[in-house]
Amino acid sequence: MKKLFKLLVKIAVVCVILLAAGLIALRIMFPPEKLKAMAVDYAKTNLQREISFDKISFNVIGVTLDNFALSENTTFQNGTFVKADKLVVKLALMPLLKKRVEISTVSVDGLDVNVIKNKDGSFNFDTLIPASDGADTPAETAQEDNSGLAFVLLADRIVLNNCNFTYKDLQTGMDASVNKLQVEIREFDLDSPFDVKIKFTTEYSAARLNMTVPVSISLRTFLANLNMPEAYVTVNDISASYKTVKLQLKGGVKNFEAPQAELTGTLSGISNATVAEILPDLPHFSLPVINMAVKASADLEKSTAVISLIKLSVMDSALSASGTAGWASATPTYSVKADLSTDLGQIVQMTDTVADFQPGGLITGSFKATDKNDGQDVSGQVTLKNVSAMYAPFTVKDLNGTVKIASINDISCPSLTGLLNGEKFSSSFSYKNIKDVMNIVFNAELDKFTLKEFPSYASAETEEGKTASAEQKTAGPELLMNIKSNIKVGPISVPYFRADGFTLNANLTGVSETMKKANGQVSFVLQPGAITDIDSFVKGNKYVKILLLPITLVRKVAGKLNVDIFPAEANAQKGEIAFTNGEGVYTFTSGVMKVDKTTFASKLTNINGSGNINFHTQALDMKVSATVLTSQTPVIIKIGGTMDNPSGKLDVLNTVGSVLGGILNYKTPGKVAASTASTAGNVATGAVKTTGQVAQTGVDTAKNVIKGIGGLFKKKSTDDTATAETETK
Repeated sequence: MKKLFKLLVKIAVVCVILLAAGLIALRIMFPPEKLKAMAVDYAKTNLQREISFDKISFNVIGVTLDNFALSENTTFQNGTFVKADKLVVKLALMPLLKKRVEISTVSVDGLDVNVIKNKDGSFNFDTLIPASDGADTPAETAQEDNSGLAFVLLADRIVLNNCNFTYKDLQTGMDASVNKLQVEIREFDLDSPFDVKIKFTTEYSAARLNMTVPVSISLRTFLANLNMPEAYVTVNDISASYKTVKLQLKGGVKNFEAPQAELTGTLSGISNATVAEILPDLPHFSLPVINMAVKASADLEKSTAVISLIKLSVMDSALSASGTAGWASATPTYSVKADLSTDLGQIVQMTDTVADFQPGGLITGSFKATDKNDGQDVSGQVTLKNVSAMYAPFTVKDLNGTVKIASINDISCPSLTGLLNGEKFSSSFSYKNIKDVMNIVFNAELDKFTLKEFPSYASAETEEGKTASAEQKTAGPELLMNIKSNIKVGPISVPYFRADGFTLNANLTGVSETMKKANGQVSFVLQPGAITDIDSFVKGNKYVKILLLPITLVRKVAGKLNVDIFPAEANAQKGEIAFTNGEGVYTFTSGVMKVDKTTFASKLTNINGSGNINFHTQALDMKVSATVLTSQTPVIIKIGGTMDNPSGKLDVLNTVGSVLGGILNYKTPGKVAASTASTAGNVATGAVKTTGQVAQTGVDTAKNVIKGIGGLFKKKSTDDTATAETETK
């Protein structure tokens, strides 16, 4: 900044020299060509640059230059640093009588200034300010160059019209410009405060965005005779607008060598319409007035800044930040601390988009961020106090807890409590991203869970959705997760499912959409309940589908075999899978799920399953035994094929053997299968009176059971997808 002011003084001196030369020429009748030669020689000797202009005209009190230009370093072949269509300097007449040169008016039209910061940190105007000149004051320089004629840099009025300034930073690649600049300075004096009024337009154009922002500035400035640490600017008003957005600032900046700024202001009129060119798909919103406060200092030589305070507040919500920043390198550096306080209830007043969510409560937080780790170095915590929200069909109330952020890849919450759909819950969770693998720990206890309908996103996949999902699987590497979970829920009532309680324990690694890299174990326990429509229940939720996959497959294969594995207690309950308890234990090894245990027990059927499900090939290799009613003689089914197209075999040898074995051991078979034509009757061990009767009963039962098993292999219709096969070995 000090260099820039010295540069302006140098240029002013050139103008004064030209003016003085004009006065001398007038006295000794020098022609304009001689004056031009003198000016060119001065610029070459003292500024190490070329200057040019079309003509110079003068009178007793002033000089006018047309089409003035000052080259980049050494020559115009390197470019033009400054040019102006017209430069007019008029002197105050009375001071001339006292051998003092005072300027009454400076007028510049069409001034263009091109400032460049080179890759080595130097500026294209550095050569205009030699280090040896650093201690010289403008008055001393003027006196030396004007042969004793006193020079005082004063001006009643300085006017700049239609000026343009461009700045290019070759270190960072940043470009900035100020266009159509209008400046009016009254009573300019290096030793006294003076008023400055500035108007300009900033223009930006890229891709879909075209911005034109008019700016108006009113200042009170004191240059302290170019003693930069003592100089200051009082900002009476800074106004800018873009569409409906309006910015207003006031305050001040002192110490031009190491500027210290303190500003306050407002920002209003921000809505989705004002940013539609950048973010066209944002929902409707309209922000109230944003109050701003900034307190910062900068070291221009080192290209660093200290931010004591930046604060934005909207109604009762506020964000404040402090820290340091630097722009000397190609990548900006920063270290920032921030505090956040948000009243969720007031957000509804900003946008009707969230009105249906009915947000409420208070969110506060504190954060730290630096430029380290490619901008991933973020830490802090967020505290929720009595937060509430609704996203049908879920309602959360009285949510309290603290989320801790160790880094952007390490987030945890040791305790989160509240009401979910009116029932108490407590939970904890943590998330760590280690080498692009998400490590998730989630624990929860919920007193009761009731849901009248599933969210819309859990509905059945459309063909388009399935296609998109398939494309995602082949688009890149799978998202892998390691999951540890312990969940306990009291009575559950959701669409297609009810239970008196549920617990789940999981310790898995390599979990993904395809489950091809999964390792670990999952177990669950269900208390009495029923699945009223298993196909609808598992639709749209992959992990629920995996937990109930053995039951889903058993039901599908049993249907093909014309076996009613899950008979209803009454016609009104037909189609339900009722259970008095359910339990599953699954072990995953490199994408193969071993069904260690699947048990569903009810008043009518007990099911036990085991086997393997290969997520690489989708192949099934399972065996399920189903015991209908109170019989201790199960029907055994072997399941093969794939998950999308399972096939089943009735293990005849083991099934018949278990039935006959039960009979010979005087066990009551009951209805072994729904399709059996008849049974041996209600034979109870305590009711058997004679050996003959027992023997006869056993023979009749064996006949009927075998007849019933034979009926399993009859086609239900010509449309049946498979005919059951017998296992003879």
